[in-house]
Amino acid sequence: MKRFGVPSFLVLLLAACGLISSPPIDNPFGLAGEQTTFTLGPSSAATGTASATATFEDLTNLNLPLNPTGFTYNLAIQGGTLGGTGCPSPLPSSVQVKMDVTLTVSDNPASGPRSTSATANNVEFTLSAIGGGNYSVSNLSAGSLNLNVGQVLQIIQTGGSNTAVLQATINTTSTPDLAGCTLTLTWGGGTGVLKF
Repeated sequence: MKRFGVPSFLVLLLAACGLISSPPIDNPFGLAGEQTTFTLGPSSAATGTASATATFEDLTNLNLPLNPTGFTYNLAIQGGTLGGTGCPSPLPSSVQVKMDVTLTVSDNPASGPRSTSATANNVEFTLSAIGGGNYSVSNLSAGSLNLNVGQVLQIIQTGGSNTAVLQATINTTSTPDLAGCTLTLTWGGGTGVLKF
């Protein structure tokens, strides 16, 4: 059987057009399993703001054949838990969540602090009750953050230990309303994708 390879000029052409992406880099910022707890205050939709922080070591195995033109981080959420003395009983079977998320990645090598940030607005997902105040997550949309590729690669490849801070402001919509509850989200690692 004959094998047909992609001509190198075509690879370069596709890369120049931004049509080639790397395989996903799993959990690039060490956020898998980190938790954020929101205290939901009264409003037309119960709202809260909180953050999660993770530390991670440099990634030394990227071996990039070309200079990337972009870095996209795709959020992941493992699940959620509702609790607190102010929560309604029974808890809602479904909760619609909309949030704005900012990710800041930084390190502090001998040459001085480095940092880069990106924001995703109007990230939406659904929490569905699975029992005991625990909820599964589905229909996650608009959860991609585009980081400055040059800055993020310097941070995650050199300079030693790194820090990722994920800050989110959320609005929840449910029947009954969740004002007075605490909502704890457990983040997944998500994926990083380099574009060429």
